[in-house]
This record gives sequence, C-alpha cells and structure tokens, in this order.
Amino acid sequence: MKILRKLIQLHKFLFVTAVLFTFLSVILNLCWNKFLAQLLDVLENTNLFYSAHEMKLFLAVGVLLILMHTISEYVSLYLSAYTCETFAHEMRMGYARAYLQSNIQTLSGLNVGEEQSAMQNELKEISDYMSENLFSLMRQFGTFVLTVLFLLCQNYKLAMISIFPVLPLILYCSFSSRIIKNYTQQCQNSRKKINGFADMILELFPIIQIYGAYELIRGAMEENLSEWGASNIKKEQISARLMSLSGVLSFVPLLLLLGFGGFMVINETISMGTFYIFINLSGNVSGFLQNMPGSYAAFRRFRASVDRLEEKIWFNTQFI
Repeated sequence: MKILRKLIQLHKFLFVTAVLFTFLSVILNLCWNKFLAQLLDVLENTNLFYSAHEMKLFLAVGVLLILMHTISEYVSLYLSAYTCETFAHEMRMGYARAYLQSNIQTLSGLNVGEEQSAMQNELKEISDYMSENLFSLMRQFGTFVLTVLFLLCQNYKLAMISIFPVLPLILYCSFSSRIIKNYTQQCQNSRKKINGFADMILELFPIIQIYGAYELIRGAMEENLSEWGASNIKKEQISARLMSLSGVLSFVPLLLLLGFGGFMVINETISMGTFYIFINLSGNVSGFLQNMPGSYAAFRRFRASVDRLEEKIWFNTQFI
C-alpha cells in the first residue's frame, strides 16, 4: 500500500479536506435526524409546544440544517471525485515516468505481456476502485461508527438491543470474506495465466506459422479461457449466495428493534422521537455490515493490484 500512502503525502491538504467534509456531512445528517425526532416529540406531546417565537427559531434551525447538509453533501461529493481523479492522474504519470526514466537495458528486459496486463488491468482496477469505493467506503465506515455512538447517547439499552445481534453478523462477514478472498485470488491467477499465454503467442508466432500449430495453440488458449470463465462464474455465484444470506441476517436487528422499541414506547420508557431515530438510523449499522463481504473482496483486488505495481510507479518525491 506504499502507492496509496505516497499519493496521500503528495496531496495531503486535498485529501484531508475531502475527509473532513465527508465526516461533516455525516454529522449534519445525524443532527437532522435529531431535529426531526424533536419535532415529532413536539407534535405528539402538546405539553412540549413552544411559543410562537420559539417555534420560529426552532424551524429556522431546521432550515439551516437542511441548507448546511445539502452544501456539505455537494462539497463532499465534489472533493471526493476531484481527489480520486487527482490520485489516478498522478498514478498514470508515475507509471509513464518509470518508462521514461529507465535505461534501454532495463526496458529491453521487460515482459511485454506483463506490462500490457499492468496497463489494461491493474492500473485500471486501481483507478476504478479509488473513484468508486475509496471515499464511499470511508463514508460508510464513518457513518457506522458515528451512528453507533449517537444511538448509545440516545438510549444505551435500546442501542445495545439493536447492536448486539450485529456481532454474529460481523463474524459471518469475516468468514464469508475469507471465502471470497480465495476465489478472487483464483480469478486473478487465471487471468495472469491468460496474459502470459498471449505474450508467448506473440513471441512464438513465426514458429507457430511455420509448423502450422494453430489448432494446438487454439486448444490451449480455449482451455485457459474456460478456466478463467469458470473461476469468475464460481466466484460470482459464491459471492451472491453469501451476500444474500448476509442481507437476510441484517434484518434481524431491525426486527428486534421494532419489538423491544415498540414495547418501550407503549410503556413510555422512550419517546416516539427517540424510537424514530433508532428506526431511521438502523440501516446505517446493518447496511454497512451487509456490504462488508463485497467491500472486502473489492479491497483485496485493489490491494493485489497495488502490490503488483509498487515497483512500476515512480512518483516525483520532491514535494513529499
């Protein structure tokens, strides 16, 4: 992961600003939910009605929260996309720099198939992951942690009831992630074998043409392609099954929350506004855990691609 650390060092201010706005957007979303809960309590209990001046001030705070959350959300998305594209551009330039600054002897010893694979697969996978998952995963994790802390502050008993069933789900996600990791590695090995075979065909094409070995080569290539296709299909099938079961298990905390929370509302242990907060934010906890197997598999592919390109990307270190 040296590449990612160097990219962050090169653009520290941009990265930190994007992260801060990402977490600011999450915090404002929690504040908005707290405002809605308070409004619900006011409408439910006439004893909590404010005076005309207080109500105007209360509603003004709500409007201000909406504006702040909208602006922070837009700025967060813009900075995240801009940061990821900057990282991708810096990485592409570093890859080109490695070629331009290498001597002829080094370049002549490179394997054409491996270099082609790096440009078509690893480099593209890293760019796609950063643009689609880097800040998205960071946002989901931040939302998960802040939501858990927020719920504990609202009512620790109901929070424990809604969070405790998530622990077996975490264990299941850890187990399923290991399985997905193994199938992902098999797919990458199959694809690497195809790239090496294609490079061999290019190098030995004159010999193949002389001896008419087209059928032999085509049979071997089709065998490699079939192996790669079977590995991908099996990986997708296993991922779909594991993700489906994870989705079913993620509803268990919500069902327990509805049962115990509804009972506490009837007994007036908690208000309707507090119950609304737990129902509305429960997806922030279970949703993050539900997507963990897929997120982990994507991260494993990203890390494998980064590790393979660590020595092939040269950064301009004078700004680090």
